[in-house]
Amino acid sequence: MTRNSRLNLLSASLLIIICQGTTITSEPVLDSGSAQFPESSETVVKLFGAGLGELDSYGSGILISADGHLITVWNHLVNTGYLTAVTSDGRRFPVDIAGTSSDHDIAVLRLVAPEGDRFSFVDRSTAVTPLIGSQVLAWSNMFRVAVGNEPVSVVHGIVAANSELEAGFGRWKLPLTSPVLILDAITNNSGAAGGLLTDKSGTPVGMLGRELVHDESDTWVNYAVPFSTLNPVIDTILSGGNVESESTRQPVEPISDRQLTAAWGLTLLPEVLNETPAWIDRVIPDSAADQAGLKRGDQVVLVDDAVVRRAQELRTLLAEIRSGQPVTIMVNRDGALVAAVLRAP
Repeated sequence: MTRNSRLNLLSASLLIIICQGTTITSEPVLDSGSAQFPESSETVVKLFGAGLGELDSYGSGILISADGHLITVWNHLVNTGYLTAVTSDGRRFPVDIAGTSSDHDIAVLRLVAPEGDRFSFVDRSTAVTPLIGSQVLAWSNMFRVAVGNEPVSVVHGIVAANSELEAGFGRWKLPLTSPVLILDAITNNSGAAGGLLTDKSGTPVGMLGRELVHDESDTWVNYAVPFSTLNPVIDTILSGGNVESESTRQPVEPISDRQLTAAWGLTLLPEVLNETPAWIDRVIPDSAADQAGLKRGDQVVLVDDAVVRRAQELRTLLAEIRSGQPVTIMVNRDGALVAAVLRAP
C-alpha cells in the first residue's frame, strides 16, 4: 500500500479501485438512483492557496450553508491569506475566515460571493455516526485531480475503529483530542484534508483529517472527525463565540522580547492587541535573522509546519526549539511567501 495511490471517480457507475492488496471491483457502493450521489460531490469545494516545500498548495472543504459557509482543516492554507475556493461548477471565489479552532483542528470560512448567490451544502443536522465495519465514501480533491468543474475524487472503505489519536504532525502534537473515526481506506493523501466523509448512501458523517503519522508505529493514519463532534464547534464559531480551551500540552513560557532580539536578532511590532500578527519591526545586522534573509515588514506565518497567527505564538514556538536545531521561518513579504532557514541560537 502506498499513500501516493490514486483513486479517482471514473464514472457514474462508480468503478472503485481499492489499493489495499490487489482487489479490484466494479460493484456499485451507492444505491442505484441515489439522489445523494451528485449532492455529495457538489458540496465539496477545491481550495487553492500558498504552499512551499513539503506543504501542499491545495486542499478540500465542505460547504455547510446555502450562504457559502464552509469548513476545512485548520492548516497553513487558511493562514497565509491567498486562499481561493472553486465550487463544483468551476466558479472561483475568494474566501473570508469566519473563525478557527486549533483545539478542534477546524476552520470555518465563507465564500465572498455576489449577494443572492446560493450553494448546495451538507445538512449537518442529518449527519450519522456509522457503526464499526460500515461502508463509507470519502470525497476530496486529493492530488489536485480537480481544478475547475471536474468532479472530485471518491474513495471507498469502511470504518475500522472509533478511537482517540496519539499522533504527531512534524514535531508537534495534533491538538485534536476528541475521538475520531479510523478508516480502512486511503484518505491520507495530499489535498484530501478537509474533504467530506459520507456513508454509502451519501448521508454526511464527518470531515477528513489532515495528513498524519502515528507516533509509535510511524505509519500514516486515515481518519475523519465526525459531525457529532464538529457541529457544536461550528455553531459556536458561526454565532461569534469562543471555542478555544486550555491546551493539554505542558505549557511553554514564551521567550521575551529581549530574548527574541538578543538571541534571534528580531524585534516585533508591539502587541497592541492579543491578536496582533507577528510583524517584524527590526532585524539586527549580522544576526541569525539577518543572515537568513529576514527583513523589516515581514509577517511570520509559519515556523516549520506550525501556523503562526499572532506574535505570542511565534515567541512560544521559538521557545520550544532546541539550540542548534535548524528551523524554517516562512514570511509574507509584499504579497509573496518567502522561506528563511536558520539555526536556533
